[in-house]
Amino acid sequence: MKHIAVITGATGGIGTGFVRECSAMDDIDEVWAVGRNKDKLEELRKIGPKIVPIEADLSADGVDNIRSRFNDETDISILVNDAGIAYMGEFGKMETDAVKRFCRINCSAPSELISAALPYMHEYSRILNISSASSFQPNPYLCMYSASKAYLTYFSRALGIELRGRKITVTCVCPYWVDTGMLPRTRPDGKKISYRGMLSVGKVVKKALKDSDHGKTMSVPGFFANYFRIYSKIMPTDIVMRQWLFGIRNYI
Repeated sequence: MKHIAVITGATGGIGTGFVRECSAMDDIDEVWAVGRNKDKLEELRKIGPKIVPIEADLSADGVDNIRSRFNDETDISILVNDAGIAYMGEFGKMETDAVKRFCRINCSAPSELISAALPYMHEYSRILNISSASSFQPNPYLCMYSASKAYLTYFSRALGIELRGRKITVTCVCPYWVDTGMLPRTRPDGKKISYRGMLSVGKVVKKALKDSDHGKTMSVPGFFANYFRIYSKIMPTDIVMRQWLFGIRNYI
């Protein structure tokens, strides 16, 4: 059997970080790098001979495309659900099709992929779902994103309990700001945006893999993510949301 790491959102940011780290593991034979951009997927081959690019659109039939590749020789040792999209702005300005696509990619696709992968996972296999510190609280003007990540966080934690008997670890990764191309660098007026507590992709990925290897259900990297995790539990939600609104007043 081939020991495989399946990584969605592989063509950028955290996903690419996981591709690099997993390809360096001695116990991984292939790294299935899943993404939509064919050219970027081909670039990932430069990382090493273990990389298997898989072109798949998770907002359409991407999960079925991945599932069709599973067979009796497939042993999924690591599954990383990193693919996701974000939107900051008024929910009322989102088109209905955009709302459907958002829910499909951020919530349905990771759940469906786990369902498809579980028959091919064995003892000590690992699932890592990339959520966010935004899942710890409701965030106005980021409401779809924080709600979708809250789904992923709670789904991960509950699923982890269900899979304990099979000795499969589910780790939910909840970083604060991460230095990726997803974050805008300037405001509409041209001024630079400063992100306090921003972490590198490498730190987030290495901690996530270490935490999952140790059987942890949550991986919360950095001071700020841990602070908001605790703060959102002890403070009234209305106060937390008002403070969030104050913090983003220059960006909406």
